[in-house]
Amino acid sequence: MTSRARGLAIYGGAFNPPHRTHRRICEEALRQLPVDRLLLLPSGDHPHKRGDAIEQAHHRLAMCKLAFDGIAGLTIDDREMRRSGPAFTVTTLEELRHELPDRELWFVIGADNVPLLPTWRSHHRILELAHIATFPRVGFSLDRSRLEGLDLTDSERSNLLANSLAMEPDAVSATDLRARIARGERGMTELDPRVEDYIREHGLYGA
Repeated sequence: MTSRARGLAIYGGAFNPPHRTHRRICEEALRQLPVDRLLLLPSGDHPHKRGDAIEQAHHRLAMCKLAFDGIAGLTIDDREMRRSGPAFTVTTLEELRHELPDRELWFVIGADNVPLLPTWRSHHRILELAHIATFPRVGFSLDRSRLEGLDLTDSERSNLLANSLAMEPDAVSATDLRARIARGERGMTELDPRVEDYIREHGLYGA
């Protein structure tokens, strides 16, 4: 196991909007993984979320600054928002490997997304560049049977199953939050009050 000073966790997503489960995942990754830093990467033109109701990048970035405020060791990195064209994970990991050659990279991902990794661009290279750390999702169990028949080596399958954050899953869904906001619901415990205020102030998600 590498020393904590040598590890960097990377957690990306649309954060549309960022909610308390996102924050909890960051806190647990920093606590449980052999890292001393976590880069939060709000997505730009996400190749797997085209057509979804993704709010403008500058609003999502502003909400992230509110939602993740005060987490020691966490840095918000907007490189994928600034990149023109699709933001592929492998490109970001290649950049980070070049910038931080002495750091172990830990890519944090929902367990339900692991079986989809073989559909990502250059997924074998992703698994060379970073360890994968998964967080649990309600109603989904990740085991070797989920990975059988996929374009993965035996070693890659083992590595994908090796590191899981010990935390209780919950059913918080950004899609559900957006729908509730559009219906006029207020005082949602899943959102930092400052994020909810920002959403109302700027009329996001039909507020």
